[in-house]
Amino acid sequence: MDEKPQILIIEDEYVPATLYKTVIEEGGLGTALICTDSRQALAMMENKPIALVLLDLIMPFVGGQELLEKITVQYPHIPVIILTGEEKLETAVECMKRGAFDFMTKPVDSTRLNMAIRHALTIRELQREVSKLSRLAEDQDLEHPEAFAGIVTRSAKMFRIFSYLEAVADSPKPILLTGESGTGKELLAQAIHRLARPDEPFVAVNVSGIEDMVFSDSLFGHRRGSFTGADRPRKGFIEEAGKGTLFLDEIGDLGQSSQIKLLRLLQEGEYYPLGSDTPRMSQARIVAATNASLSELVRQGNFRRDLYYRLIAHQVILPPLRERREDVAELAYHFLKQADREFRRGIRFRIPDDLLKAMTEYDFPGNVRELQGMMYNAVGASQGEELQVQVIRDYLSAAGMDARLDTVVSPSEDGGAFESSPNKAVHGPEGLVLTGTGVPTMAAVEDFLYDRALALCEGNQSKAASMLGVSQSTLSRWLRRNQS
Repeated sequence: MDEKPQILIIEDEYVPATLYKTVIEEGGLGTALICTDSRQALAMMENKPIALVLLDLIMPFVGGQELLEKITVQYPHIPVIILTGEEKLETAVECMKRGAFDFMTKPVDSTRLNMAIRHALTIRELQREVSKLSRLAEDQDLEHPEAFAGIVTRSAKMFRIFSYLEAVADSPKPILLTGESGTGKELLAQAIHRLARPDEPFVAVNVSGIEDMVFSDSLFGHRRGSFTGADRPRKGFIEEAGKGTLFLDEIGDLGQSSQIKLLRLLQEGEYYPLGSDTPRMSQARIVAATNASLSELVRQGNFRRDLYYRLIAHQVILPPLRERREDVAELAYHFLKQADREFRRGIRFRIPDDLLKAMTEYDFPGNVRELQGMMYNAVGASQGEELQVQVIRDYLSAAGMDARLDTVVSPSEDGGAFESSPNKAVHGPEGLVLTGTGVPTMAAVEDFLYDRALALCEGNQSKAASMLGVSQSTLSRWLRRNQS
């Protein structure tokens, strides 16, 4: 977000509205606008580029629920966080049904409000990026951009590949996908399938290290009694694919005997199940993939030249992630959201700018698969609502990216400062000192403040909560989280 987002506070009481404004602006979240008359709210939204709304429920003139419904209809892209003194579960459920992004009861905990706003703005930014990518696909004159919906990219190289695949989608010839491991060859194979044969089966087979007998049985099937133990007939993957797509991954690892059988399938469109003298016709589209150089394997005598020429009728070379660095940020957040859904964590994730820059500069030898694993690992290591970004820092540091990362600040031993590299110090309130080029994460600051308050109050939770300006239940939740 290059410009500071404008956040509209719709609250008829000036004091809490001012407190929310302080949380927003001192937290560096954006610029806060206050509307104390709910009748003027929609007019303000019409004249200002509002990024987020904080909405009180109980107000004179136009009630919060009525206003929520109007906002979500007229501005569905703007998240709304409800702030109310009501603690009824039914009210929260009703607001969420009407499109609220989050629901918080008063008195509002400033730390939680800060996190909720950050999360809402992050999700909004992701949604804007998705819209940009959709428009980009349309600008590339793709006839079927929906076929490539599962591939997150803004790379011109990738869109040229998409255009080429649309052009050859109806060809009966096989398609060969080459590229380094982890570049997304199976995802692209699925996109090819959606382009030409979306209503037919998609069957994926990894042929790496498969012996000839197993290859024949797996692909072609067998008749009953064709070999010891074959007490019933078995369909092969070709028959299962029917008129759909058969995806053969790691095709470069096929043995010579299996290569001959695959060549016949491609040349004649027919195959023999094991134990059968009667050929069967195949109507499946063959898509093959490899991370090896087939031309080099041909030169070495390890891959049949005639099969190679059959396969390269339509060849696509997928670029490694280091050649599409513009995709790293979108992919990272895509995988964070994916992991968060699978783990059911509800994490409010944000990757610090210095870390995102380092990720973009990292070469990712494992490509998209490596980035996916990095994000899943970070979500898996996260215990609270904040993303455990230190896991990502440690990973990049181990990969030799130390020089690209700001030093991560941490509490000093005496608890009175945050120390980092010996650069210029920045003095904050009550003697708090920040050094180095980075700043502590919100989670680190929160931990430091809670620890410091408890120490000053000699463990008295009531006094510590009062000193921090939070409820005692909020402090208790922090203690439980850090003791578990």
